[in-house]
Amino acid sequence: MGIFEHPRLSKLRVVPAAAIAVAALVLLAIVPAHAAPAPPHATTGPAHAGALSGHAVPGTTGRAAAHQLTQAQLADRRSTHHAAVRPAAPPVAQLTDDHKFWAVYPTGASAPTGAFATHSVSPALRTSRAGDVIYAPTLYPAGNSCIENTTAYFHDKAEIWAWDWCNGQTVGKYTLMDSSFQSTYVRSGGYQVWIAKTDATENTWQMRLYNYTTSQWDTYYTSSGYDPNNNTTGTDVNGWDAFEVYSATDPSTGRPYICADTAGHSFTATGMQQQEGGSWKLLSSSDSTVSASGAIFDCANLRASFTSSDYAWRVSNP
Repeated sequence: MGIFEHPRLSKLRVVPAAAIAVAALVLLAIVPAHAAPAPPHATTGPAHAGALSGHAVPGTTGRAAAHQLTQAQLADRRSTHHAAVRPAAPPVAQLTDDHKFWAVYPTGASAPTGAFATHSVSPALRTSRAGDVIYAPTLYPAGNSCIENTTAYFHDKAEIWAWDWCNGQTVGKYTLMDSSFQSTYVRSGGYQVWIAKTDATENTWQMRLYNYTTSQWDTYYTSSGYDPNNNTTGTDVNGWDAFEVYSATDPSTGRPYICADTAGHSFTATGMQQQEGGSWKLLSSSDSTVSASGAIFDCANLRASFTSSDYAWRVSNP
């Protein structure tokens, strides 16, 4: 795949378009809790299958969350994020020798106010090197969002994050992918995430996770303001739903360590939608661009593809 200028040079080491029919929403609204709920309704707020619960997802915030990364890692991410949010940035497959990024990029031209997706989890996955990390999937809504949802795999743990781009540019909250999290928020190997713009004046965004035990959406994290590296208060800012890694090269193979680390694992993002003009729609070529499919990151067996147009991707090894 070709190498392009990355729309975001960030993160640190460590159907064709289809409208959602009203009838379909009615049917989804009565799906039992063990099945996937409907995506957010065509209006903001809890008027969809599963209302907002008023409860928060358990997790760690504040200084403890920020200390997930070293100061050098934080500085690297903060200094390079601004390149990512430029409108009409091209898709990329590889950025540097150790930072690689494959994604669908929803555009912000329609001033979107929300994003929704189902993200897979692999709770047992670990990187073989302490300095490597796999972010997969990681979702940043178009429209100048303050929050990025990340599924993060390290040498010693697996976590769910809310990365705060507007306040501190660091991990705003993390939750271990333990048995309690899985029993509450994971079904069929995935969790559902909804990041919503709740206040246009303050540019307030809120990340929510679907609670399968209550059939409601629990609040994960809220942030307001603007990314100081973005240099804009507008909404025409691109986003991404990505498979992203930081991995050194194994000298014995000449390939990134994650080529072996991901063996036997697959990563998926499905049902990706964004809210445009008050309505939800599946991503399509009209409002997103995509990286090329095939083998990625110099890993012969790590292959990426879109299983449904621009709104569902899969990366697997094999």
